[in-house]
Amino acid sequence: MNKIVLSTALLSSVLFAGGNITPFVEASVVEEVSNWDFELSPYLAMSSITGNSGVVTAAAPLDLPFDDILDALEFGVAAHFEAHHNSDWGLWIDYNYVSLGGTGDAGILTLDVKQAVFEGYGMYRQTLENSTIDYMAGIRRWNLKMDATLAGRPNLNDTQNDWVDFVVGARWTTNLSENWKFYVRGDIGGGGSDFTATAAGGVRYVINEWLDFDLQYKALWVDHQTGTVGTLDYFRYDTLTQGPIIGLNFKF
Repeated sequence: MNKIVLSTALLSSVLFAGGNITPFVEASVVEEVSNWDFELSPYLAMSSITGNSGVVTAAAPLDLPFDDILDALEFGVAAHFEAHHNSDWGLWIDYNYVSLGGTGDAGILTLDVKQAVFEGYGMYRQTLENSTIDYMAGIRRWNLKMDATLAGRPNLNDTQNDWVDFVVGARWTTNLSENWKFYVRGDIGGGGSDFTATAAGGVRYVINEWLDFDLQYKALWVDHQTGTVGTLDYFRYDTLTQGPIIGLNFKF
């Protein structure tokens, strides 16, 4: 950034004097931008959700296989972004949103569920002989909204829960060959929830200098509870979301 400011100031001085150093300014900007590498990965998560969940009353078993989630899917979006500076510092952002809707067998009860999970971490990369370790720290933000309608009566059960967990973790990546990479990562945290953690592992195939194919298996735990059982403010979400993930990783 200092290079850009210095170059801009020098350009202004010379232009007032009738000179022209535009090529020098352009070279400085290019050099500054080239200090960063970016990755953007849209992906599909073929996950199932198991555990316990409850609103007002005590938590009950929850079991949603991927087939049921796919049948109830109304809308979903998932993407991952990373930025790496040549100083070894970087940024990690992941966002996963899904909207589910379903109606009971009798056509009386309609349930809509919207879940969004945002992860934002700062990163530091340690480079080893044939691998790298990325150390991460940041937040995982959850947003869950559930709406139930009974026989046309809205707001039978309308609840929205928002909370933030503080998370630390690491990712180890190694080169298996010129085109294949293997990685594992994990994190742990809490704050808004009593406990949250992630474990994941996968492979990447380098297609060319700007595109990778990514295949991984990911498990995400969370145990969140607020309020008192039997009251309107009670909410429990103690679940494991797990399954394979496929994506394309664009590098620029």
